[in-house]
Amino acid sequence: MSVALSIAFTGLCALIGGGDGKPGEILLVDAKGVGQVSGITLPEHAPSLVVSLNDLANPDSSRPSRVIAGTPSHTGRVEQLGVWDLTGSEVRIRAQGVESTGLELFRPAKDETSWPEAPRNVHDPAAWRDLRFVPDMKALVGDGRINPALTGEGDSTQNGLPRSVAARIHLDAGLVAGAIPSQETYRDDVFEFKSGRSEHVLRQAVTDTIQWTLKSGATAVVIDITPVKGGPTRRLLLAPSNTPHRVFISNLPAENPSHANAHDATSDEEMGALHFGAYYTLLLNEPVDKPLPELWRPRRDQKGAGFLRPSFCPPAVFSRQ
Repeated sequence: MSVALSIAFTGLCALIGGGDGKPGEILLVDAKGVGQVSGITLPEHAPSLVVSLNDLANPDSSRPSRVIAGTPSHTGRVEQLGVWDLTGSEVRIRAQGVESTGLELFRPAKDETSWPEAPRNVHDPAAWRDLRFVPDMKALVGDGRINPALTGEGDSTQNGLPRSVAARIHLDAGLVAGAIPSQETYRDDVFEFKSGRSEHVLRQAVTDTIQWTLKSGATAVVIDITPVKGGPTRRLLLAPSNTPHRVFISNLPAENPSHANAHDATSDEEMGALHFGAYYTLLLNEPVDKPLPELWRPRRDQKGAGFLRPSFCPPAVFSRQ
């Protein structure tokens, strides 16, 4: 048996890498560290890693922040899920005995994607693999370069992670692709990115999830979670298996916004747009024009008033240079 690993990332996540055979990173954005966006304070987010304890060869020594009950299986058995708080940590993933091969980005053939439109079958996970379903900062503002001080190449780890970075995940190999949106209600929407300062408008379907996969002949895969300011490293050991191990890393709001003052409060979709505005603060050259996503073509069943949907917090793609 070998080890295969699949990690789904969702929420305020900045993907850095060009698929050029070099290592990549994913930054989980610290909403509090970003400050205000358009005069609105973003809610606190909870950077977390979740995996079934059944997938670990060392569940007793992995030291999860907490353990919760998962969904019952067809046999009625309820598995236990470990949750690790990633705040202030760097995460490294190593396939034992396998050299780093660099990060690859999935690039579909022309007839393999519906982008910028949503897939014809929006419930088909394979139809969402085109990474262009994740908004690209270069396409939006012409310059998608990340501020190098925020990455692992900077010297920020001496005194902790930068103020706007809650956690940093290093990806030295594997494949990154788009993934099916976590919220079914958004799967056939088309969003429009625009601002009041420019006539440039970009319209596309958007996913809030990206998928990183690693297939190897390694004897084990190790996930190390190391606090940057010091402290013990928590190690997750994934043993060989006939099926891929599934891990989830999210950076979503720690609380749902209150709707007590529905007429005065920011709507869920407006708050989702403001969440996206946090990415512009990560750029090497922060632009004046900051297009935010708005629903351009709603679903047919959303034409009535008062329709509330879960918050939608998509990742974004950056480059190093």
